[in-house]
Amino acid sequence: MNTKQKIITLLLLLCSFANEAVAMRIVSLVPSLTQNIVYLDAEAFLVGKTSYCKTSQSIPVVATAIDVNVEKVLALKPDLVLTSSLTKPETIAALKRMGVKVESYPSPHSYAELCSQFLQLGKRIGKPHQAKKVLAEANARVNKVRNRPQKSRKIFFQLGANPIFSVIDGTFMSDYIAFAGAKNAFTGLKSGVVAREAVLAKNPDVIFIATMGGIGEQEQKNWQKYARLSAVRSKKIFLIDSERACLPTPVTFAETLEIIANCLK
Repeated sequence: MNTKQKIITLLLLLCSFANEAVAMRIVSLVPSLTQNIVYLDAEAFLVGKTSYCKTSQSIPVVATAIDVNVEKVLALKPDLVLTSSLTKPETIAALKRMGVKVESYPSPHSYAELCSQFLQLGKRIGKPHQAKKVLAEANARVNKVRNRPQKSRKIFFQLGANPIFSVIDGTFMSDYIAFAGAKNAFTGLKSGVVAREAVLAKNPDVIFIATMGGIGEQEQKNWQKYARLSAVRSKKIFLIDSERACLPTPVTFAETLEIIANCLK
């Protein structure tokens, strides 16, 4: 290899290293990714977040769940902006036009996928060992539940009201039911919208309701009116904290699974 070729090779390597440089100024437009950054002991890297992100430090808010103030993001001079499938394509395009590095994490369809994303994020921000440590602890908790003797139950997991939504197959939340050794009352459903009459026809053994503010408590009262429901007769209608259960992180998944398993005892 001659001198010119060596220089070209060196420049290519330097470019490669630059592209993989550890992000030190991060704007997170996804609450679950913000929470993962906290679990990775990297909250100090955050310079911007959404109004729904929870952090111990005071960090500038640059977005709601969907709408992003691009000017505020640019003013923070981030070296990485984290987005999801909820982020508007035009917002992502605007950031990229201004030379901002944007990485998108799609909504995970399983526990395995959200774990993979967690490891990917850990590597991206220079925290691969912390990511492996946190994930090992979460997996131990998840496997402890999965290895318990389980009595098969039919579960309806409600996510909304007016209309009523059910957890469906192909989502990370469906793994809560499967890992607890139970069966989803609406397995095979393509859309999550269900009628109350359909739930009554399925007659689930257990009902879990994501809190969703005061809506969850009201829905719990609504179901208790149907005395013929198996879940009512056995007093198996439970509220589940939506801020934990609906957040796709390894830690919150393990916490929620443990709660569900204990309710099924």
